[in-house]
Amino acid sequence: MSRQKFPMHPDPAVVNAVEGTVAGNSVQAGVVHGGVHVHFAGVERAGPEPAPDMLPGAPRFFVERDRIAEILREILADSVGRSAIVVVSGVGGAGKSALVSHWLRSFEGDFPDGALYADLGAFSAREPTSPSQVLETFVRALGTAPELIPADLDQLRSLYCEVTSGKRLVLFLDDAVSAAQVRPLLPHGESCLVVVTSRYRLSGLGLQGAHFLDVGPLQQAESLALLSNVLGPERVQRELPAAREVADLCGGLPVALMVAAARLMAHRKWSLQRIATDLQDERRRLPSLALRGDVSVKAVFDISYRKLTSEQAELYRVLADHPGTTFGPEVAAAAVGRALPEVLDGIEALVEANLLDEPAENRFRFHDLLRLHAREQAAAEMPQDERTASVRRMVSWYLDCAFGADRLITPGRWYISERDAVADLPFSSVATALEWLEQERANLVQAQREAAERDWSGLTWQFGEAMWSLFVYRKHYRDWLDTSELAVRAAEREGNPRAESRLRGQFGHALLNLHRLDEGQRELTRAMVLAEQVGDLPSQATATSRLGILAKQRGKLDEALAMFRRALELDHRLGDRRGAALRTRRIGETLAASGRYEEAIGELSRSVDLMLELPDPGGAARVSTFLGETHVAAGHPDAAVTALRKALTVMREIGSNFYVAELLAALGAAHERADDLEAARSCLWQACELYEEIGGPHVESLRNRLAELPPPSSDAHSDNSRA
Repeated sequence: MSRQKFPMHPDPAVVNAVEGTVAGNSVQAGVVHGGVHVHFAGVERAGPEPAPDMLPGAPRFFVERDRIAEILREILADSVGRSAIVVVSGVGGAGKSALVSHWLRSFEGDFPDGALYADLGAFSAREPTSPSQVLETFVRALGTAPELIPADLDQLRSLYCEVTSGKRLVLFLDDAVSAAQVRPLLPHGESCLVVVTSRYRLSGLGLQGAHFLDVGPLQQAESLALLSNVLGPERVQRELPAAREVADLCGGLPVALMVAAARLMAHRKWSLQRIATDLQDERRRLPSLALRGDVSVKAVFDISYRKLTSEQAELYRVLADHPGTTFGPEVAAAAVGRALPEVLDGIEALVEANLLDEPAENRFRFHDLLRLHAREQAAAEMPQDERTASVRRMVSWYLDCAFGADRLITPGRWYISERDAVADLPFSSVATALEWLEQERANLVQAQREAAERDWSGLTWQFGEAMWSLFVYRKHYRDWLDTSELAVRAAEREGNPRAESRLRGQFGHALLNLHRLDEGQRELTRAMVLAEQVGDLPSQATATSRLGILAKQRGKLDEALAMFRRALELDHRLGDRRGAALRTRRIGETLAASGRYEEAIGELSRSVDLMLELPDPGGAARVSTFLGETHVAAGHPDAAVTALRKALTVMREIGSNFYVAELLAALGAAHERADDLEAARSCLWQACELYEEIGGPHVESLRNRLAELPPPSSDAHSDNSRA
């Protein structure tokens, strides 16, 4: 193309000039009368083209998301002088398009060459928009004459690169279906901003250096602000508790909040509490979030669901019945009875489609409304017996893994349950087994409740046995009591006196830990009666020992000593090595409480050796706590420090903060007795911090002990390594 200017005719009354960019040859006519209409192929209009502004209007009702807006501003600031791609993804109805429209309007002045917009139609009723359709629209908007636009995609792409080269543009690509759909639409300019919204993560755009931003639910304050924008702040403030409930039951999903608000706008006499009451019933929640003949939250979710493969859809439906909140891929594989790699692919697809959230690596969860939607699909498409079977597989998987963890953490422990050990456990060491129990605690508790609600009594009481190590090492007392009580009732309902005796004994032990002695005595006495009725010697030995603990707590040391020795005799008859180690420990503790320190040191040392023979290093470390305390009482602080430091190393590796704190407190006392006050102060301070973190009952006494220590010298400093 050449830019030419034709000379003026000698007669000033006659204008014979053309200004503009002309493609091909130009011919000057002689004298023209009466005017002429000439079409020059490829002539662009004179003067600069107006910058296109294709952005959709900012939403009428909008609530600012400060955190997300700040991230977007940071991305833009870091991209000065170069192009940036931002992928904004989230579940349908999360407000992605509204957020981007609002945000881009605030940056209009930063992109002088214009703003382009395309609805890529991933979830529209029609087929997704083809890249060629979008490119044609964009090059037209940027001033290319229609007759110069090629039909071939590669040529069209080349033309697009040419017309965007050197320009500073903003592109809003809304509702994309894939990275492949987006790539041809990326401009050639070096200072462009491309923002893509999608229900999919579009991770493939990472190859183009994209930034990824997930749009999650609104916080409660943001949800209330959106309701106030629609309904007016006075109406929301007048019924603030109900408004908060509506916000929570809508799960912070903007489309759900807008539908609820629209229903209230249409029915001015309705109260917010009426909507809240409708939403409280899970069976009515999704139907309540619909406008007659118009927007429906369910319809929004249906579109995403219909895009899934049959295997992905099955996973979506089945996981909605998971008994807990967050879950890992292994239980998902158990739920559908498929191999883990195959299920991982399916879960990744659900995450990519924003039908599942991934709050942490290999941890997944549903948005509340999506869970309800998935359950509705399950009810409509799956026979009830299939759903029941999948839930039982999930509950059984948690139970099997809990038993596997318990066997690993507490070797040599006997069980009433005859459940076989399973392979492919998601842990391999004592520390990782205990960490798994901690991570899955809420799911284990909920799995037991699910079993109880479905009258799976055998599974219900077995959870009581399987979670023993979790509660012994981590001391979650509320869960310990609740699960123990459920287990006892299930064993009683099943008519299983051996299991009932075992579980009442565990329940009583938990009550003794909380110094609820009368309640503990009632459970332990009943456990002993049941064990004697069925002639269950292991349960008799355990119940006898626990009644000895009760006697010791009440100061009846001679009675306690006799009970522990009687239990030890039963252990020897049964060949129960772990029971013998435990009873020897109890004998040593009772002798120490009686002031018979040297005898106590002998018994406790023997208990440590028995624990190590099992081998149970965690059990040995717990006994060493009492051994160290006894050495201190006997005037052997150096021996105490040696024993306690070894035990502390083991317990830190296992990861039981409760017992680490207990050991630190004992080690602090040993250092104090050895006149190493700086080390004592360090240990007691660390113990105090741990007890505060886990809510232990010893914080106040430790604070008092710290206050009673002489103040540190002016040049002293705490040496935590000495602990």
